[in-house]
Amino acid sequence: MNEQTSGKRGLPMTEVVEGKPIRLGERELVPVVRVTSRVRRRAFVGSDRVSAQGWGFVRMRPVAILERDEAGERRIPIEDKTAQALGGLLLAAFIIPLLLALAVRLARKN
Repeated sequence: MNEQTSGKRGLPMTEVVEGKPIRLGERELVPVVRVTSRVRRRAFVGSDRVSAQGWGFVRMRPVAILERDEAGERRIPIEDKTAQALGGLLLAAFIIPLLLALAVRLARKN
């Protein structure tokens, strides 16, 4: 399993990579990771000097574990509970002030 998504120039590249298999008795566990990377390089050539700069980042996020045995292969997804909780908190941070503002406005009308 090796998916790769290479965006247009300037966009991050994402690929799904299988890690090194781990043998446990009759079973084999294989980690699956989504790797997002971005590299940027620049070079400047002038009449009296040459300079260059560059930067990059790599983000690796586990997405699943493949369990292989005699019966076949099973994919066990890894859910990011922290990201789900933070998303819920962010949603609440937007909704609660709106509801409070609406309640205050309705209270002032009466």
